[in-house]
Amino acid sequence: MPSTNGDERPFCFAVLGPVRIWRHGTELDLGARQQRLILALLLANAGQPVGIGDIVEALWDQRPPQSAVNVVHRYIGALRRLFEPGLPARSAGRWLLGDAAGYRIRVDSDSLDLLLLRRLTDQARSDELAGRLPEAMAAYEEALGMWQGPCGGASELASYDHLAFSVVDHECADLAREATSLALRLDRARSVLPVLRRMAEHRPLDEALQARLLLALSADGQQAEAIALYENVRRRLADELGVDPGEELREAHQLVLRQSVAGSALPGEAEPPPGRAQADRAPSRTAVLPAQLPADLPWFTGRDEARRRTLGLVNGHVMTQVSMPVLAIDGLPGIGKTSLAIHLAHQLADAYPDGQLYVDLQGFDPEQSVLHPAEALQGFLNALGVPDSDIPASHHARSGLYRSVLAGRRILVVLDNAHSVEQVRPLLPGAPGCLVLVTSRKRLTGLATAHGAHLMTLDVLLPEDARRFLTARIGAGRTGTDPAAVDEIVERCGRLPLALAVVAARALTHPDHGLADIARELREAQGSLDGFADHDMGNDIRAIFSWSYRMLGHRAARMFRLLSLHPGMDITVAAMASLTGVPLREARQLAGELVRTGLLTEHTVGRFTTHDLIRAYAQELVHLHEDGPARESAAARLLHHYRQTAYEADLLLAPPVVLEPPSAPADVVTARLNDAAAAVTWFNADRQVIKAVVQRQIDDGRADPAWRLAVSLQRFLQGEGWWHDWAAMARSCLQAATAAGDDLGRAHMSRSLAGAEHVLGDNDTAARLLGQSLDLFEGLGRCREQALVHRNLGQVSVAQENHLDGVAHYERALKLFESLDDLYHQIAVLCCLADAHSFLGRPDVSTALAHRALSIAEALNDLNGQGLCYETLGKSFCAAGDLPASLASWTRGAEIYRQTGWRMNSVECLLHQGDTALTLGDPTGAHAAWQQALDLLSHLRVPQVQAIEERLARLETATVRPRGAR
Repeated sequence: MPSTNGDERPFCFAVLGPVRIWRHGTELDLGARQQRLILALLLANAGQPVGIGDIVEALWDQRPPQSAVNVVHRYIGALRRLFEPGLPARSAGRWLLGDAAGYRIRVDSDSLDLLLLRRLTDQARSDELAGRLPEAMAAYEEALGMWQGPCGGASELASYDHLAFSVVDHECADLAREATSLALRLDRARSVLPVLRRMAEHRPLDEALQARLLLALSADGQQAEAIALYENVRRRLADELGVDPGEELREAHQLVLRQSVAGSALPGEAEPPPGRAQADRAPSRTAVLPAQLPADLPWFTGRDEARRRTLGLVNGHVMTQVSMPVLAIDGLPGIGKTSLAIHLAHQLADAYPDGQLYVDLQGFDPEQSVLHPAEALQGFLNALGVPDSDIPASHHARSGLYRSVLAGRRILVVLDNAHSVEQVRPLLPGAPGCLVLVTSRKRLTGLATAHGAHLMTLDVLLPEDARRFLTARIGAGRTGTDPAAVDEIVERCGRLPLALAVVAARALTHPDHGLADIARELREAQGSLDGFADHDMGNDIRAIFSWSYRMLGHRAARMFRLLSLHPGMDITVAAMASLTGVPLREARQLAGELVRTGLLTEHTVGRFTTHDLIRAYAQELVHLHEDGPARESAAARLLHHYRQTAYEADLLLAPPVVLEPPSAPADVVTARLNDAAAAVTWFNADRQVIKAVVQRQIDDGRADPAWRLAVSLQRFLQGEGWWHDWAAMARSCLQAATAAGDDLGRAHMSRSLAGAEHVLGDNDTAARLLGQSLDLFEGLGRCREQALVHRNLGQVSVAQENHLDGVAHYERALKLFESLDDLYHQIAVLCCLADAHSFLGRPDVSTALAHRALSIAEALNDLNGQGLCYETLGKSFCAAGDLPASLASWTRGAEIYRQTGWRMNSVECLLHQGDTALTLGDPTGAHAAWQQALDLLSHLRVPQVQAIEERLARLETATVRPRGAR
């Protein structure tokens, strides 16, 4: 929607599709992905403030870097200068405003397509209610014509569906359904078909939207396509959700088959009226409004973000008045789902004056059977004034009557402790004025897919909220006197609300019992659940966890018990398969069973975790039901999984490792990795777990598997910048190997620790350790390892500016590798030699050596080797004074390293690329290269971060970046 009145409308914004901005009719380059995502988020909120936390969540989901807030501020500054070129640094400007509530963009319905769409939609509804149907249809068609795709193009910008975007998309789908309904009555289906088709493609499981498309196709004479569409949707629902089409879609299909779309009542609607005036006629209301909510907790604390999101969700739906908000809260046992839902319901009750309905669906209570929807519907209908004699026997008919009774009303419905989507679906009202809150131990994805529900997974309380929780329960007088004890209690409870409630009850029962005594009792329990026993079985943590455990099948229960043997915080399906000794497919099924009962959480795709107290419960069970040999066998299989996978991943990082391949039993499953990038991704995800596995081997006195696993991890830690972790692990393994009298382990770990000390800047210690390593390898007769140590000694010598000594070590290493016909390691040594000759003022020799290495790397198709060669050529050309060739080499090296996933190598190339670009008079190119490097280092504490930030700061001061630069 470019501007036609440049002076009156300097900016036009579009978010109904890919985010776009025009200034005086000229479209702007919006910059990098994250910058466009921030813009899309601000525009989707249509001038309302967006908190810094929301922006961080949109950019990085649940894993923001430590510098996230600073990065957001830099993007905001860049956007302000995009709107107003020449705006002084740190100035607010006129268009992108910030305050305590967050950031917002100044927009109105003349400048933002979303607000204009809402204005047109309100006009269309008003005309339709007044019986001005042609005028209403024209407004609907104009509004629909503004839709260009999913809100903000968010699916291409963000890694997950953000609430702000999904609210707008749902709003547009409601508009399309309403417009289609009127178009069918006016025999103008063709006018909405193009947009309806495109929207239905993006929402393939929106049954109401697909039903309207079905009817519109049939009304336009495309009967065969309508029938084929129904079959496609039916198959998709079965394959992806395991459900059959709902009543509305089935009714639409029947109308198409009877070829009686025209003049018929549309599915889900009354007889087609001339307008919508009749929609105001609602069933008579009960004399007593239902008010079934349980009492709110007087000491409810925390969950500020959850409450803010819920209020934003409800306000968004109330503003559009076209759809019913559904919020499904899930989380592990004891996380406080019910408490939050009831608290939210009490906060929102005034907005739903026709009453509140509540039911415990008993989805996970072992003492009671799961409540059938028909029984819940009977209770609801009775509360709404329908006598038993008027309630039909069929639960489908009951559901229809329930929706009819609620039509036109504003009712808040709480469906607590749901077992499944199927149990919830019949209890959903059809009226847009209602609100539904659902709680379940399961993540009810099917509700989001088929009914537009918003999903919220509860995590443990924030530390400060957990402290406030205890203070609210037992009083500030007791918590204020011993804050250290409070902090220990909070952490030993794992910030789980149920555990905190049990401890608070104990403190209230024994007022003379100090908090330090309670903290000591929890400490002495040593991670078990003994500190959380409660006489009330409804509050006892073991009992609560057991409700989910008893629902497991035999094999899933065994997997749950064995998971307590895993030393890391999260685990993959392949590791679970190895731990339990079952095939991968079965492990995946068993993991799904654990997730469905709330004992396991898939916190990222393919990676599962659980709460510390649930882990403690599993640990009790594994010692109760699995004997010592069974536990030892499981732990051995797990070790083999990580050793085998790490070895194979390291092979993909080339050149080949020098250790013999480990042998793994047949019932051990390894991760499937296809290339170096996949290997780096796996190492990044499992880095902490492998560290824990290594430490467990050391603690158990098994030095050999510990240092061998550490060797497989070394190259990744070096290349990704985890240098402090590398040093700590190598040091521990070296001590263990020395204590065990393992000379081979001492030799490898001395060399490994020397590498870590070198990159951290302690070259004297590195040289000493390498000398020890070389002596050991010579005594063991290991030629390849000796060559590696000589190469490392050359690198340390060059770092100490002993370039001739460096050349001597490199040449010794090269001869050894040539004698072994080891081409992969020759590449690295030739590049090291080239660097040394550059330092000695011999750029021609350096360039020749780098090209020789490149020819080997290309013959071997070794991408990492090629990246190293281009990195070396960049230095050689720079030493020779050929800056354009140097820039091209740095750029090519960075591109190759990005393909293979090598972070620190990419950073090194990008750093030099920016330096060279700036020397050649290209500040924009320099800024882009340095910013890319800084983004790669956002999670690390390495010296390069400060160096890059200083460069960017100097550039910011010296130049005003052109539009589009980051």
